[in-house]
Amino acid sequence: PTETTTASTQNDEIYLNFNNIKCCLEQRQQTFRLLRRQTLSSNLLRTTIHHYKYSMIKNDFCFCGNYLGVEVTKNVTCDCPSCPDSKANLTDVYLTGNLVPGPPENVQLTNITDISVHISWEVPKSYTEISSYLIQATVNHTYVNYIPNNPVWKYLNDTFGTTLIVLPATRYNITLRAISPDGPGAMFSKVIETQVGDPENLPDPPKIIKKYGNKIEIKLSEISNSNGPITSYLVVVLNEDSGQIFQDQLLKSYSEAKNDGTSYYIAAELKPESIKNNFIVGDGNYYGKYYNAPLESNVNYKIISGIISSLNGQTKRAFSNSDNSINSLKEIIDEDSEEMDGDSPAVVIGLSIAIGLLSFMLVAGVIGFIILKSRENNGYIPEEEHSKLNYYKNLKQKVTTIPYNQLKIEPTNLLGIGRFGRVNSGSVYENNTLIPVAAYSIQDKKLSPEDKKNMLRDLDLLIKTGKHDNIIALIGTCETSQIVLVVLEYVSMNLKDLLLGSRDSLPGRFSNMTENQALDIAINVSKGMAHLESNRTGMFQIVHRQLCARNVMVANGFVPKISGYGLAQFYSHNNLPDYTRWTALEVFKGQSHNLKSDVWSFACLLWEICVLGGTPYGNFSNNEIPERVTKGLRLPQMQYFSDELYQIMLNCWQYEQFYPDMEVAVRPVF
Repeated sequence: PTETTTASTQNDEIYLNFNNIKCCLEQRQQTFRLLRRQTLSSNLLRTTIHHYKYSMIKNDFCFCGNYLGVEVTKNVTCDCPSCPDSKANLTDVYLTGNLVPGPPENVQLTNITDISVHISWEVPKSYTEISSYLIQATVNHTYVNYIPNNPVWKYLNDTFGTTLIVLPATRYNITLRAISPDGPGAMFSKVIETQVGDPENLPDPPKIIKKYGNKIEIKLSEISNSNGPITSYLVVVLNEDSGQIFQDQLLKSYSEAKNDGTSYYIAAELKPESIKNNFIVGDGNYYGKYYNAPLESNVNYKIISGIISSLNGQTKRAFSNSDNSINSLKEIIDEDSEEMDGDSPAVVIGLSIAIGLLSFMLVAGVIGFIILKSRENNGYIPEEEHSKLNYYKNLKQKVTTIPYNQLKIEPTNLLGIGRFGRVNSGSVYENNTLIPVAAYSIQDKKLSPEDKKNMLRDLDLLIKTGKHDNIIALIGTCETSQIVLVVLEYVSMNLKDLLLGSRDSLPGRFSNMTENQALDIAINVSKGMAHLESNRTGMFQIVHRQLCARNVMVANGFVPKISGYGLAQFYSHNNLPDYTRWTALEVFKGQSHNLKSDVWSFACLLWEICVLGGTPYGNFSNNEIPERVTKGLRLPQMQYFSDELYQIMLNCWQYEQFYPDMEVAVRPVF
């Protein structure tokens, strides 16, 4: 012990005699009695383990506690004559040295998905004062091909639950501790593993090598995946003559597909190490549990490659684009066919035509070079080059230019595809801190004049938006000799996935998200949209057009950030998003998107929040929605919607046919 006192107890009072200073304490909190007849050292050990500040021994009984009481008299004796003399009432009090809180109680880690985990806890039983709680997720194992951060979250002392944003298929050590003025408390620790995510990249189509009669030799390409392990590769054969659309959820073995009338089937499941060698489609062998059936020579086929990512009982798949049609197997040279004669007239004619074309192209190239050289000597610059130079000059004055050595891009971690290029995750060094970003790679020199014009317009949209807490920020740009990199704030969790992950399956529970948290998200989205609207100048106005839960990202602390407009829109896995379910009635009637149509979409997003990520008009297909909405269909009021809340939605869904100005609009404004 660091210090000792001698005390006596009577009538819930404790008498202390330390350094000849006598005082009387009362209103003592309950102490915890331990086992009888323990030594001082064993009691101190137990008390220390249980994170209490004081260890007390009286009459062979051991007690633990954090609070002795309130001092009511000083430099006088207590009102108990026997206190100074009666050894039977003496209590020895020891300060254990524990000044910080114990571990949080009843810690629960639930709703573990591929991108999030919910953690909740209760106040430690043994504590004095708590200022905040500190959570850290330390990566023990992951499949990403870069060194991931170990994120840390800090919450005030009135927070007892939150959702953490994490990486897919990653093993974390989650730690939680209370923080006091005297330092961090004892730690709770638990190892979890997140679910496998959708493969980040589509596999490349198989490379067709050659044909052997009714067989085809192909080469599969290896693929990397940061969202989980690649456990196997699939070879899929599709009969293109059938006219059936490939749907991977209907994939079966050859015999099952034949019985069901499906024109495509899995021909082989291969281990990753097997794809180093070429594969023969149609060799009549079994690979895994799949029969590699011989092919028919008079059928047009497509060969599709697939990947399987499995972890802890969860499986995700992805397939290549089906664009490698093999027409009747005649596009591939058959080794069994006769070699063509070198003096064939067809060969001579073909070579003559090829030589003529090459000669023409050579002459045209020389003439073009002379013209361009002449223009260059005369100071000629095409009009589009003038615009480009002027734009980049203005751009550098409006946004931050990021040095290339401060920008790190993860080339294999593809976040999505935009209109003008790929979007990859990355990081930027800012104020000696590594900040996660999304880097939009635009091959500016390869864009057509029309695409370049649209790209500059979308970029200008982000610049004019400015900064706001509830909008994904434009961090800056970085130029190389080949590409322009537009660097955006990166948040991995979108509102749709957060809502779906918040659903609680426990009896009597609806969601682990509180009503206030859900309403705060809706209010902050409205604030972000109001900021977009406030940037209206003259004829210029920022219209989102695609407002929905998937285009709202959610940062730590349930802070929504609007994305999905301007250059901040991209999609994953070659799946073009469809926003029909959030489209305003007047747009279905042929009017252009405007600020009012964004108000309509916001009400649909508000409905999504209230139903925890449910799909609007889930009982109808996209093709049915325009006609039904035109005839009066609106999203329904669920039984737990208040009338006031649903009325706000209905007000946003009013039809405005002849009100072009928001000042006289029927719908509310942001």
